[in-house]
Amino acid sequence: MLTVPKSRGSITLRSSDPADPPLIDPNFLSHPDDVELLVKGIKFALAIGNTTVMRNGLGATFYDRPVTGCKHLLYGSDDYWRCFTRGMVSTTYHPTSTCMMAPDSDPNGVVSSRLLVRGVTGLRVIDASIMPVITSANTNAPCIMIGERGADFIKEDYGHI
Repeated sequence: MLTVPKSRGSITLRSSDPADPPLIDPNFLSHPDDVELLVKGIKFALAIGNTTVMRNGLGATFYDRPVTGCKHLLYGSDDYWRCFTRGMVSTTYHPTSTCMMAPDSDPNGVVSSRLLVRGVTGLRVIDASIMPVITSANTNAPCIMIGERGADFIKEDYGHI
């Protein structure tokens, strides 16, 4: 599992019709470092799985049937594992980071440090989408913190704090 990928996806509008769903491109493994790190991880997992304790004590074996699309490559080679990685990619992440919080000097920022959407009066984004980069653990605790902080901002704006 790659917890801090360098690859970045995108969400774009399909059309000007708000009922049309957006176009979501996760762009998995578009950064070569992501693929190389996963190949290193596979080789490390295989090394652990091939220890005496794992093989003899637990009967550990690796699924060694070639993946469709990678059969032309030498099984176990780095090129094979790169192909395997691209063929088996999926996600365990919660989608985040679509409305990045950033200083006004950052043209990619969507919301201010008070979670206000730039250029729109009275609109805030108070969820995981404001995180500039996904956390390397579960997003639950950061989301609770973002929600609590957003609630504080709203109470401050209405004079309740």
